[in-house]
Amino acid sequence: MKKITSPVVFLALAIAVAPVFAGDADLSPLRLTPTKIPKCPKAYVCHNLAYGGRQVGKGAVHESVAQVYDLYLPGKLGEIERSAPFYLFVHGGSWKGGSKSGRAKMFAEMAEQGFVVASMNYVLCNEIRGGDHTFAEMLADIDAMVSHLPSLAKALGISIPRIALGGGSAGGHLSLLYAYDGANPSVLGLGLKHDVPVACVFSDCGPSDLASPEFMVAIQDWRMRKGKFDDCYRRLCVLAGGQSGQEDIRVTIERLVKHSPITLVNGKCPPTICLYGETGSVKTSGTFKCAQDGSPKPYASIWKLVGSKETPPESVGTDGIVTTQNYVTLTNGLTRAGVPFAARLEPCRHCKILASMPETRQWLYENLRKYLKASESK
Repeated sequence: MKKITSPVVFLALAIAVAPVFAGDADLSPLRLTPTKIPKCPKAYVCHNLAYGGRQVGKGAVHESVAQVYDLYLPGKLGEIERSAPFYLFVHGGSWKGGSKSGRAKMFAEMAEQGFVVASMNYVLCNEIRGGDHTFAEMLADIDAMVSHLPSLAKALGISIPRIALGGGSAGGHLSLLYAYDGANPSVLGLGLKHDVPVACVFSDCGPSDLASPEFMVAIQDWRMRKGKFDDCYRRLCVLAGGQSGQEDIRVTIERLVKHSPITLVNGKCPPTICLYGETGSVKTSGTFKCAQDGSPKPYASIWKLVGSKETPPESVGTDGIVTTQNYVTLTNGLTRAGVPFAARLEPCRHCKILASMPETRQWLYENLRKYLKASESK
């Protein structure tokens, strides 16, 4: 294991409130009805709360893309400390799947330790589940959830002056993008409001450089039995706002550079916590198939395919989906920019670290608290 750390009054069972939702005056009032979480003395949960108007039957084709979230509470309504740390989680799933309920056990543990946690759903790049949505639309959903937080704070009787934001895999990537965009207004040109500041951001195995050949190798190796390189390219093209299969891959690479967190790193970015796995490597002499002719091509050819002038390494370190190089790229970038960070590299497969390593979970919770506390004086 390697570690890198920077220097740096009971109410009724139900309560009805009517929060304000931007752009949707027809939403029914939010109703908080917390239920006790089994085997958790202090923790309660509210499922499927609305943060926007895109609900199943009202614009969401599938429940996984409805604008809803689950809320984990460290006590009964009216008994939560006003200054309880708030953590907003964005789930992973390759930007095409996943769910807000994927880490329910961990969120219950966080609630037991005093956190208020909201785990949200958002649009996905999946035709079956609502359409081929882009990074921009996903970030807009995060922004809508953040804009909802003042109303939620009022309903809970707590203060949410700033948040800890985090996610796993694709959610880690989106969390970094959103937090770094908020530190550099309009850098992505998406008009995000950032109504509540991000005190710190956490990425659990989230790619920091989508345009790197190493990332392409890792994701293609993971997909080797599920699809060809062209399929991977088309989805990344759509996610970055391009026309699927209708533009040169180097144009897509330019779009991916723009949507890579490392591109946005500078001294204004919030403290960052990053956690990555390291379980092996992929030799660049290995081969993949390109749909154009079906013939095998060496992974080393991806460097030329994406327009890189670097000499391909003999192998690419990977956790199965994301390269170790993404960890190195991000931590090096944060160091150069002088951004406080805590980072950890563990011998676990992609996004399995927190579920299997209690010590690392506590490391995360301690850093979330530390950076949230430090932001109070700013």
